[in-house]
Amino acid sequence: MTAADLKQNLKKLKAYKAERVRLGTAAVEFNLLPELIELCRPESGVSHQACWSLEQSFLIHEYACYPFLKEIGELYELEINSSGMRALCKISGILTKQFYSKKDNKVKKLLLKPIRESMVEGCFQELITTDKTANMAYSVYSLFELGKEFEWIYPELAPVLQQKLQEDYGNGFKSSARIILAKIDSQ
Repeated sequence: MTAADLKQNLKKLKAYKAERVRLGTAAVEFNLLPELIELCRPESGVSHQACWSLEQSFLIHEYACYPFLKEIGELYELEINSSGMRALCKISGILTKQFYSKKDNKVKKLLLKPIRESMVEGCFQELITTDKTANMAYSVYSLFELGKEFEWIYPELAPVLQQKLQEDYGNGFKSSARIILAKIDSQ
């Protein structure tokens, strides 16, 4: 597969998991991760499809993505639609949980502060602007982890969550918000 083939496949991609997995795996196997990450940018015309595939690349071949964490981090500062941001927020949730865990791991050395700052920006923006509950839940969990380092996050996050609990969102998100609020209160 070439970069042009990857883009053509992304143009035809629907939300079916098998196809996202196929393209995410192909991007790794054909050394096309830099091209896939570039296609995540809004101007590519296949941004959210590329983000879906990048999520699968990360979930299946996480270590292969590590050399590109800086480029992945830059995506959080872009105006990517909510479908693509869901995938990015899921990736940030996994990375931040590893980074702030007590166990030593590679992510602690690779997830540099500028990348974490970009994740803060992207996750807060997504939490505030979207009505997609999965995006909000992934953002909240990422922001909770990031708040272990960035002291200003919890005082900003708690009122946003309290306000969102008063709005008409699903029970899944409300449960996540309550869990995170309880964790913040216990800090």
